[in-house]
Amino acid sequence: MTAEFRNADEESEAVLPEDVPVRMPELPLKLVINTAQQFKAIGEPLRWRILSIIQNQPATAKQIAQRLKVSHGTIGHHLQVLEEAGLARVVARRLVHGIVAKYYTRTARIFLFDVPPEVTGNIEMGLQILTDARDEYAESLATIQKGDIFPYSGFPHARLSPERAKAYKERLDALIEDFLREAPDPDGQIYGLLISMFKSPAYMQGSPTVLPAQETADEDETR
Repeated sequence: MTAEFRNADEESEAVLPEDVPVRMPELPLKLVINTAQQFKAIGEPLRWRILSIIQNQPATAKQIAQRLKVSHGTIGHHLQVLEEAGLARVVARRLVHGIVAKYYTRTARIFLFDVPPEVTGNIEMGLQILTDARDEYAESLATIQKGDIFPYSGFPHARLSPERAKAYKERLDALIEDFLREAPDPDGQIYGLLISMFKSPAYMQGSPTVLPAQETADEDETR
């Protein structure tokens, strides 16, 4: 545990009065996920939603339960699993209607996956992330209101050398880091950023040029 986390833990032992707001702490930018316990914890879709909520704001189990329309006990169980895996932590304790409530956040703004084959089984973690992102994106589209910034989406393809592909990946990594380091606007809203760069499947990998012999063969097949 880092000194920053130890200090935060010590501060969280004090119980805040009801009239003192719980502020979002500055989280470490990245955390590498590389243990079976962590992958098991994060593989549950409901836990991923919990982590999404507490990525930008502290929340209690009751607050999360109300937002996800799930029982308080269920959220409490999932928070315990995430906490034991080192993915969520208590950042404050506050008196709410005479009861001490725990406020949770993630342990980092973004999780990086170092995935050994024996952990993933038949399901790649990247696919799970994109599936969860698809569901979140679909919910966002369903609640678009007049005046909202319409979500930008695109799915371009380009034929690149390995060097140029690496250059684009580095630019995307830099964009993600800038996005995560953006100072939170207390009057703003939360936006999601979905980025994935990958090599397209084999059926798209044909040669960019067609030799005359190939053209003749193709023509013969259509006669």
